[in-house]
Amino acid sequence: MQYGGDRPANQLVMEWLRHEEYNGLQWKALIGGVDDDFITHVQNAGVTSMTTFRDPEYGLDIKISHLGACMNGVFVKDPASGTDTNRADVAGWGGDWMTFYGEWRRDSDEEPSGGQYARDHLANAVDDTTFKLRDLVEDADCYNVGMRLRANPNLSIADEMEKVLGGGYKSRMNTFVEGRFGTRSNAQAIAKSMLLPGVDVIINAGRIRLVQQQGGLIVKLPLWLSDEEMDDLTKGFADRLFAIVQLENAASGW
Repeated sequence: MQYGGDRPANQLVMEWLRHEEYNGLQWKALIGGVDDDFITHVQNAGVTSMTTFRDPEYGLDIKISHLGACMNGVFVKDPASGTDTNRADVAGWGGDWMTFYGEWRRDSDEEPSGGQYARDHLANAVDDTTFKLRDLVEDADCYNVGMRLRANPNLSIADEMEKVLGGGYKSRMNTFVEGRFGTRSNAQAIAKSMLLPGVDVIINAGRIRLVQQQGGLIVKLPLWLSDEEMDDLTKGFADRLFAIVQLENAASGW
């Protein structure tokens, strides 16, 4: 399918994948809008959108629009340095982490420890949270593939996803956690950075909106947590991430 324009082909594919559900005002403010002419071009060619595909590792139905939106953010926004966070993070795991925080605050009367809440419910295959296992799988794949496509423009999104589904899924969590977080202490610091106000007003406004969506208008925002509460919560985040990596290692015989 021939199309002009000035955006890389991989980016256009990501935009096609996200355009129906992740192209509203908030997403346009966060990572930019899609190429509407390209969307029309594809639609006129008779192409229809898939909504899900079955993940070979966990047997989960992966939401293609979320995968595309997250990958688009990783692809177009420079990665954050050190333990900082940015819009690429918010488009993926970071946005899920913000809404998960709101869910904890909603449930905090019954489950006051944020750390234990994260260890029990974060990236869980049976809990229907806003950061369930399916979300983490999508976040991991979008980060891993998006970073490879950033590093080598000669690669294609189709080939890279085929590699994931053909066996790359066996090490996806290792690749993601090592690439984005590194160590447990870094993971804890990055999780904290994602929850606290920074210099980006779009992220700051979006954080409040996402937290309030799940926790209510009078929710206790992350910056109001005590140091002990924040440390407990972010330790739970790191513990859960690295527990999933350990499970992946065990399943692969590493």
